[in-house]
Amino acid sequence: MRRLIALVAFMIVTMLAAGAFGILHDQISYTVSNEYFTRFKFPQFQLLDAGIPERIRVAEVGFLASWWMGIPLGLLTGIAGFVHPTARQMRKALLLSLAVISVFTLTFALVGLAYGFIRTTHLNLSEYAGWFVPQGLERPRNFICVGYMHNSAYLGGLIAIPIAWWFHFIYRQSARAIASRDPCLPASARI
Repeated sequence: MRRLIALVAFMIVTMLAAGAFGILHDQISYTVSNEYFTRFKFPQFQLLDAGIPERIRVAEVGFLASWWMGIPLGLLTGIAGFVHPTARQMRKALLLSLAVISVFTLTFALVGLAYGFIRTTHLNLSEYAGWFVPQGLERPRNFICVGYMHNSAYLGGLIAIPIAWWFHFIYRQSARAIASRDPCLPASARI
């Protein structure tokens, strides 16, 4: 029962962490292309009140666009936490796996941004006919590169799930090996 409670708590933490990730991600995105927000995301999320600073609205977009990713991430990575024998070990491993997910996803997003800049060295807008690219952008290349970054972040979040599973199994094996070498550890605490 305690491990089930740990899973539910982890899912809540993961939703908040995904929202916080979205805020950070979108602050970086805004720095690269403010037009991605002023011409696309603000209208999409109906955050058009010019009285609210743009950076605050960017944070709102980031949270609203990302918090829900915490549901599949929390559930699918949380299930992997059941490989740990106690709720305490499960909680510790889940929080560490959340750090792994976050770092991996941010890295994947930044690689996507870099790939976007490489891919658009000689920008041909006709290659992006299937993308939403508004007319009259001051910096269309940056707008498109941020699109690469956003797509990569979602893809990175999905790829992070099997990576988190792998992390749990490696962490479990490491904890088992450490416990087997500690003669002072009571039998009930050994994995």
